[in-house]
Amino acid sequence: MALGTTNAYARYKSQTDALLDFAVLVSYSMPALRDLIQAAGSRTRSPLPKPDFFHQSNRSAPPDLLKTEKQYEQNLASYVLLAHFSFFESLVDNLIKEMVEVHGGEEKFAARIQNRTRRFLIKQSAGALKAKRKLQDKENPRWRDSYRKHSRDLDEKGFRFPGELLAAYGVRTLISNLKKRNLKAVHIPEILVHAFQVELSEAEIGKYHEIRDIRNDIAHGNPIVLTMKQAVTWNATLRDIAFKASSHIAEHFFVIEKYVPGNPFSA
Repeated sequence: MALGTTNAYARYKSQTDALLDFAVLVSYSMPALRDLIQAAGSRTRSPLPKPDFFHQSNRSAPPDLLKTEKQYEQNLASYVLLAHFSFFESLVDNLIKEMVEVHGGEEKFAARIQNRTRRFLIKQSAGALKAKRKLQDKENPRWRDSYRKHSRDLDEKGFRFPGELLAAYGVRTLISNLKKRNLKAVHIPEILVHAFQVELSEAEIGKYHEIRDIRNDIAHGNPIVLTMKQAVTWNATLRDIAFKASSHIAEHFFVIEKYVPGNPFSA
């Protein structure tokens, strides 16, 4: 696998390419079908050719087809956006699964991080302990320069601060949510930004939630007005976020760590 790519993104790209190709096919077909329906209805030509899959349909009379055609763009745009958003949700789910597999699976990945955290806690050097003690008194603003010095010293010694010690819990929580299929669409930006440090702008996050709201309206049958131009534009937004997330995760999280000292699964 080339650096910067993921199997999850390749699958997502294939799905969204096929979806757009289908939308293009329908968009080319409808003008010709519209002309045929109108001609058949006015009896200026022979009846419509038989459809591929609905030979016995009672909805294929020219008036019925023209009635459906009036909502053609609205329906096509809605279904294209609905399908693309589902592909995007699956991409995020598959990205996390792929990352976990790169690290040997759920149990090994979580156990490795927990083991490294415990190993750190029992192997702190005397120098690190001394510097740490300077940071364990009640904070006094007058000692900020001293705090900065001791923090730099600890950082250079590879010290792990409290937030970093919670990494093992974070990984287990992420895996647990994945196993429970509890990664909700509303939480995707939060996961990408805070769990994986993907740099999404406020505008990107806002646009994502705008698209998610439209998706929800479609799925719940709420009345909306949607054009193909809007659907294609919003799908491009999702695709940009997908590419950014996939590239970032591949770059920073697809790194072999099983041979790090102290890892019980290095064999």
